[in-house]
Amino acid sequence: MVNFLGFDDKLSNFLKHEIDSINMHLPKKRVTLEQALKGYNYYVSRENNQLYIDKKEIDLLQSLCPQELFTSVQLPILIIRRRDIGQGTYVISGELIEQYLVLKTLEKIEIDWAKFLEEQIASKEIYLYKPDLIQVRKKLPTSTVIGFS
Repeated sequence: MVNFLGFDDKLSNFLKHEIDSINMHLPKKRVTLEQALKGYNYYVSRENNQLYIDKKEIDLLQSLCPQELFTSVQLPILIIRRRDIGQGTYVISGELIEQYLVLKTLEKIEIDWAKFLEEQIASKEIYLYKPDLIQVRKKLPTSTVIGFS
């Protein structure tokens, strides 16, 4: 029987287990920006560790985000490494608002949220590359997390 990535079941199960094990740092449950602003500024990883989000980062995200979307933003923002797309290629996982916040943090866009929704930008998958990732992690080290697929 052919399964994961076209390999047989044993190899498929092994690869799935390996990917799961390297992603143990990912959140089990995320918090909203609104919760973080109210002081609930940590999330629990799949390893059951409490990981705190820095107040400065929460304030930065608050300044970039429309207030009515504070409940929609999930922290930490997930950035997934996608080797199937190309080496050093990452995708912002989650809602459009999370993509918008990362792009605003990187200063890749100057438009507001409404314009972002109107333009084609919002309908495309957003790719980040190594230099982008380095900048995101410098500016948002505790409110972003990297996963692997």
